[in-house]
Amino acid sequence: MKNVVLKIGPAAVHMMRKNVFECAKCVAILLIVAIGIAGCDKTFQSGEEHQFCFFDNFDEINKTIPIVNEFLAELPDGTTKEQTFQSLVTWFKSCPCIIDATMIPSDAAIYPPEMAGVSFSVMENGTIIELYLDFAVIDNYVIYSQIAGYHYVKQDAIHVKTKFTKIDNVFDFINSLEFGVKEIQRGTYVSSMQVNTDNLEYIVNNLKAKPYTNDAWVIAHLNWYPGGITLFINLYGMKNLDYQTDWFKSMNDYKLVEYDFEEDSDNIYGPGHIIVFQIPEGTGKHWEAKFMEYDFVRWAEMSYSGCVIR
Repeated sequence: MKNVVLKIGPAAVHMMRKNVFECAKCVAILLIVAIGIAGCDKTFQSGEEHQFCFFDNFDEINKTIPIVNEFLAELPDGTTKEQTFQSLVTWFKSCPCIIDATMIPSDAAIYPPEMAGVSFSVMENGTIIELYLDFAVIDNYVIYSQIAGYHYVKQDAIHVKTKFTKIDNVFDFINSLEFGVKEIQRGTYVSSMQVNTDNLEYIVNNLKAKPYTNDAWVIAHLNWYPGGITLFINLYGMKNLDYQTDWFKSMNDYKLVEYDFEEDSDNIYGPGHIIVFQIPEGTGKHWEAKFMEYDFVRWAEMSYSGCVIR
């Protein structure tokens, strides 16, 4: 079985769309790699000796990594990075199950533009999957004669900005839906405990130990406007009812109340929580429209998860 590491996309949803194209081009390549060196001149069907193009289970896509490395090992000595990229693109495009393959330009402002990598796309169960070749790093140097695996991006999430400033309303909303919940962002709480560094550290350390918080997203300040101990907290996996119950208990234990933002119903950037829902892959546009039918939703925008295959 392959080792897949799932990384949740950033909360800044609008920025995600700008950056996602780099990985989006890659998905197709991985499955195409499955076609294999010898398999590029024909379409292999399931059950044949070399199942490069079609897999019974996408979880086996890691088996294509040595196929790509075999191809790279056969390139002549002295092949430059750009020649390697072009050879890979030509190879992938010759395979019948690959939709497209391309070289990816660097972000650096260089003329002529420098190429940074290779991506390809394939069709899997009616969905175009884009894969990005992850070249190996040895002694802190990228080695273009070997890949370590693949990166790809799944459109399987949606960010929904609500007008809810109270967490009980947020919980009621997510509990009414069948979707999983990756994250609840923009929680702002003020503790009425005595304002000092000891209490701040006590609250922060205890909250960071919770299974539904993230060390980087329990942030506290002394005497932040309007004063007191103010905490900015993101909550994770909160479809779990036990987590919800424990969060209400934590609010009571640490005397937390939600900051009473001044409501501005006409401002899409106004107060409220952002909920990151898990949705079926490739359905983001549909659910953008559906969530905007709720009168308490400020905006909704499809999002992505980044995956690493080794």
